[in-house]
Amino acid sequence: MDGGAAPTVHRVRPGAWFLLPLLLSLPTSAREAEVATLQRRTLVLSSRAGVGPPTELSVKVGVATVVCFDSPARPDLQVSEQERTSLGELMPIKGCLVILPKRNLGADERVEMSVLVEPGAEPLRFVLVTRLEAVDLSVKVVRASPSAEDEGVAEVARSLLAAPAARPRLDVAQRVTDYGARTSSGQVDSVVWMGRRFFATLAVRVRKKRLAPWGLIQVRVRTPLPDGVLWEAPARLVSGPSDDSTVQRYIATGVLPEGASGVELALDGAEALGVFQPLHREAP
Repeated sequence: MDGGAAPTVHRVRPGAWFLLPLLLSLPTSAREAEVATLQRRTLVLSSRAGVGPPTELSVKVGVATVVCFDSPARPDLQVSEQERTSLGELMPIKGCLVILPKRNLGADERVEMSVLVEPGAEPLRFVLVTRLEAVDLSVKVVRASPSAEDEGVAEVARSLLAAPAARPRLDVAQRVTDYGARTSSGQVDSVVWMGRRFFATLAVRVRKKRLAPWGLIQVRVRTPLPDGVLWEAPARLVSGPSDDSTVQRYIATGVLPEGASGVELALDGAEALGVFQPLHREAP
């Protein structure tokens, strides 16, 4: 089976270099304190608007976060004036948004905003948070494009899920990664690799009977690229029949970009984003 073409890696356009004086104007102590946690990201968002919780952007006082889109238009922000004033500077410019927070957000504080990139398009939804372990320095946001092989890949996944006799084909040597919760848990049972494409079997189990299973609605994959950018994209999620009232099975599939390593998966519910955890890879 063909592994598919590698997704294009997008970088901040050259026009954003005019922000360099702004970044250099930050206090030296602030820049030095953040050097170990600053990160650059490429976010490939689902082509289906409204799927999953808003995308997180990690911001922190003393750091300018530059978010650029795949449209040259000036983005239109939809955020309450109270939150805009409370947070700090939100500056839409041509093709980008610059966020200069004047304070750190609390552990449970989330500032939601929508960004209209093009007239007539569905707005992109984001939530601003402050994470101690990482701060976004630059973020490139692109929309996923439908692929000609998507339907064929989905058919392969559905056939693997529908036929119990076919499931052992996915039982390769693979460490189990567990995503736990008090009432339900999502678990990666096994992974098969076809070049840079993966098929991960997932099982969502209810820990307490007579409770509705946790609603898995999205799986995201993240991997560092050779240039240091964190590449993040949604996987194709195909649901299968339930084994019983306590287990729901899925297959998540996607294609990694060239040079990817250290693959991680996050399982998202309707209300909250999951935490990225390692997807241990066997050599193809």
